[in-house]
Amino acid sequence: MSEPSSPLPETLARLRALIADRHLDEGAVLNVSELSHRALLREAEVEALLANLQLAGSGSPEEVVKARVRERLPRLFKDFLKARKIRPADGYRTISAYLGCSEVWTRHLMTGRKVPSVGHLPMLAEFFEVDERLFTGNPADNLNRALQPTLQDLQANDPVAELMTAYGLEGVSFRRRVEGMTPERRAMLAGVIKAVLEAEQ
Repeated sequence: MSEPSSPLPETLARLRALIADRHLDEGAVLNVSELSHRALLREAEVEALLANLQLAGSGSPEEVVKARVRERLPRLFKDFLKARKIRPADGYRTISAYLGCSEVWTRHLMTGRKVPSVGHLPMLAEFFEVDERLFTGNPADNLNRALQPTLQDLQANDPVAELMTAYGLEGVSFRRRVEGMTPERRAMLAGVIKAVLEAEQ
C-alpha cells in the first residue's frame, strides 16, 4: 500500500468538499465505527480526529509506539476470532505456529501484555493482512490511510479530480490562496482550469 500523498486535514477537506458537492450524508461517508475498524483506532480517537483535534500520547516516543502495538494487536485478534468463529485457544495455536513461537508468548502478544519483536511485526501484518504501519503509526496517519479508499471512490469519474491528479495538483484547493505557489505549479493549475473550461464549452 502506498503512502497517502496528503496529510489528514487535507484529506478531510477534500472529502468534505466532495460530500457537500454531491449532497451526501457525512455521517454515512465518514462512518466512525467503520473507520475505527479500518484504522485500528478507538471510536473516540476517530471522532476527535474528525473534529480536527490533536491526539498526543504520553511517555517517550518508544513507550508511545509500544502502547499503540499493545492496544491494536488485540483488536485485530478479536476480529480474527470473530471472523473465523473460533475460540481464543485455537487462535493462539494458529498464530504461534505461524510465528514459530510458544502459545504462551502468543497469548501475551494477543492480549496486549507483551510487544512483538521487530521481526514478528511484518509476519503479523502478513498474517492479519494489514499494512504493518497500522500497528505503530500515529492516529492521524492511520486514519488518513483508512480514508484513502473512500476518497478514491468519491473521486472516481470526477473529471476535475482526475485532471488535478494528472497534473500533480491533487493537494491544491481552489479555495486556498495561491501566492506562495511556485510558478510551475501555477502554470499547471492554469492548465487544469483551462482544460475544465474547454470541456464545458
